[in-house]
Amino acid sequence: MTNGPVIGIDLGTTNSVVAVADQPGGRVLSGSDGVKLIPSVVSFHPSGDVLVGATAKERRLLDAQNTVYSVKRLIGRPYTSYEVKQAQERFAFELSEGPSGGVLVTARGETYTLSEISAFVLRHVRKVAEEAIGKECSQAVVTVPANFNELQRSATKAAGRVAGLDVLRLLNEPTAAALAYGYNKTSTERVAVYDLGGGTFDITILQLAGDVFEVLATAGDTFLGGDDVDTAIADHMAAQFLEQNRYDARQDRQAYERLRAAAEWAKIQLSAKPDVKLCIEELAYGDGGAALNLDYALTRQQLEHMCQPFVARSFDVCEDAMKAAGLRPTQLDNVILVGGSTRIPLLQRMVAEYFGRQPLVNIDPDLVVAQGAALQAQSLALPSRKAPLGKVALKKMVQPGTGNHDIVIDESFEDEVTNIGDRPPLPPPPVARAARKATLPGQAPPPPPIQLKKSGDLPLDDAVIDTPTRSREEPLEHEPTRVAEAVDPLDFQPTRMADASGLLMQIGGHEDDEPEDLAEEPSGLMIELGDDAFSGLSDVPALGTASPPAPLDLASSAPAELRAALDEDVDTVTGAVVVPEGPQGPLLLDVTPLSLGVETVDGYCEHIIRRNSAIPAGQTKMFTTARDRQDAVVVRICQGEDRHIAGNQLLGEVILEGLRPAARGKVQIAVRFMIDADGTLQVRAQDVGTGQQQQIAIKLIGELAEDEIEQLTKRHQAKLG
Repeated sequence: MTNGPVIGIDLGTTNSVVAVADQPGGRVLSGSDGVKLIPSVVSFHPSGDVLVGATAKERRLLDAQNTVYSVKRLIGRPYTSYEVKQAQERFAFELSEGPSGGVLVTARGETYTLSEISAFVLRHVRKVAEEAIGKECSQAVVTVPANFNELQRSATKAAGRVAGLDVLRLLNEPTAAALAYGYNKTSTERVAVYDLGGGTFDITILQLAGDVFEVLATAGDTFLGGDDVDTAIADHMAAQFLEQNRYDARQDRQAYERLRAAAEWAKIQLSAKPDVKLCIEELAYGDGGAALNLDYALTRQQLEHMCQPFVARSFDVCEDAMKAAGLRPTQLDNVILVGGSTRIPLLQRMVAEYFGRQPLVNIDPDLVVAQGAALQAQSLALPSRKAPLGKVALKKMVQPGTGNHDIVIDESFEDEVTNIGDRPPLPPPPVARAARKATLPGQAPPPPPIQLKKSGDLPLDDAVIDTPTRSREEPLEHEPTRVAEAVDPLDFQPTRMADASGLLMQIGGHEDDEPEDLAEEPSGLMIELGDDAFSGLSDVPALGTASPPAPLDLASSAPAELRAALDEDVDTVTGAVVVPEGPQGPLLLDVTPLSLGVETVDGYCEHIIRRNSAIPAGQTKMFTTARDRQDAVVVRICQGEDRHIAGNQLLGEVILEGLRPAARGKVQIAVRFMIDADGTLQVRAQDVGTGQQQQIAIKLIGELAEDEIEQLTKRHQAKLG
């Protein structure tokens, strides 16, 4: 049972919103001024005060250099990224590189991480909630764009910690919106959530079945939003002012901020009016100190011409998501609009045309995400009791949709299973992803979901051991474990690759193949694919095959070393089942938005966990050393879909140290990549020869260390009193 109310926070690029589920559908909270939208702006006053929200937004027009905004677009990005370089050309505040490769903001002679700036906003939002509810609020569900990568999620979590919040869950914004629209409904439908906010765009395809919310696919662009429209209008204003007065306001950061603020106002007005006129007084000064004003007029038609390229970009992303879901836009039952930028009339018309139906705007697009977060927060705060689950032995990996879903309970641990018979039945497992695909000509349709006979058994979907209503208090090693994702043999090409750091990946090779020499690199690693327990397992049925292939038996087909390495992960999965005593909360089945991979030869990337894999997710690969007496190896990890690492987001490095000295290829390490329910990556490894767990340090770019978080928290408390 959590202490105090758990609030839902939509930490937005332009505005943030906080809600609590103390009434049906949730309640959005407002400050003392009665306003529900809290500007995500932080201003550092000459007096030393830190202003947040509406007062900070006002300071932006007077002191742009010391007022920070739209940091959500940059949080978690390396300083060297294209997006940061682009922002440096537009933002009035100063950006610099931090010691770990992240971005720092300089204001009034002090530097701040972007997590710390976001923490100022979160702490202010928390204060608004506490004043509205009348109770302390120390726990929250915070939403993030579905397409946020590992660096961005990690930085957002750090912001919550610095703000003094226990972030129980990072919830994807489109999923939160679907919760607000579909919570406690009994119908089954497929919906698209089109989410265009101030700085980011997401499209998520979900299947709703009662209280089960299953994400089928998601895609997004974390640098596309209303800010781009504001910039286009501001540039148009600046061009007109330059033509009239021979003064380029874009070279004056304070003047340009005034243009951007006026552009945002004009954009909002044109959602309801056909045209707008404005005057910006004393935008600059000419000869003799004469004030230069800007009289500007803009029509909706002109605005739509500026918006069209950005809206068109969003539909390229929509196509990507629809393809991943295996659907066409017209096959959806509903489309939900989320984010303030979806109020633009042109966008609503284009969305209706693309999906073949009018989108839903029943709930305020600015508030719906916070309401959904509050509903999820309420479910996490439900009273529950844990029933210990016996040791579960998974003896077989099966092809999804074959109808063979064997789960074996180890008899020696069956007596540990208690309080199972009187608990409510679990919801039926969702249809396996393979079963959702269109049936090929001449093939039998996929079988229905398997109903398990034992009340203590758990549903197995796509070779998953999962407890849908598991306890969040359990540590990660007791989280439901997803066995390695089925490998499609059509994706494999016989090739051998080695990168500059000595990393060798062997795909589709044979045990007697000798690895190529790796020169004199200080560290190296060989990844064996094609000869381990996961080769040949595919969720793609063979053409013209009426009967499915036989299941893969791990107990007999896996190498002995792999079976030993995975004994704890696969053969003995221990967890806990939460038995709700009150109303049950929604069951969220989310996916990871980006593929996770490692660098290989000549800057190539080999993906390990594929995008749109259901989370929590895990994949285990067998590694071996690439040189004699090698005692350490460095593996570079990235997220993205490009085959070249340069086209993906580099996350950082995984360092494996203390390897026992041996000839190359003789030291085998089982490395497991895990993504938890928040979409956060964790990595661990085990020397299969000795059984010893290796200590792994994941060095994320821009990541805050524990002592840094403590220092920032103390500085926050000192500045805000």
